[in-house]
Amino acid sequence: MRRILVFLLAVLLAASAGSVIQSLVNLQAIAALAGPVATADQLSTLWFDLRHFMPVLAAIFLPIMLLSLIAARLLINHIPVTKAIVVFAVTAIATWTALYVINQLAPMPTLIALNRTLAGTLMLLACTGLGAIFYHYFSRSRSVA
Repeated sequence: MRRILVFLLAVLLAASAGSVIQSLVNLQAIAALAGPVATADQLSTLWFDLRHFMPVLAAIFLPIMLLSLIAARLLINHIPVTKAIVVFAVTAIATWTALYVINQLAPMPTLIALNRTLAGTLMLLACTGLGAIFYHYFSRSRSVA
């Protein structure tokens, strides 16, 4: 039960971070076109995106993170690097692959605006990678001595 809770928190962390980054990039683009955006409008936009876009991103990230964490678990003892690196890399590669497939199938230019540039895509990969590291760290069994 604890692992499920930690997993769901990891997905929420990744999706929340992705949503906030997406909002900030969009606000920066709006400011470049139209001038400064009021702080109240920025906060309102962040809150709106956390309520409306974050659940969509969480629905996208959940299966990606689930499958990538299983794959990382299978690979972790066979690759001679730090476990966190394996978890991060496998999850980032899985996210990139899923975003590529989504972008090929979506009728829009891209489903996730942040994914339109390499920098934005790398930020999304970092979100899921850090969520996966969060899960890896907090789901480990710890004995209290």
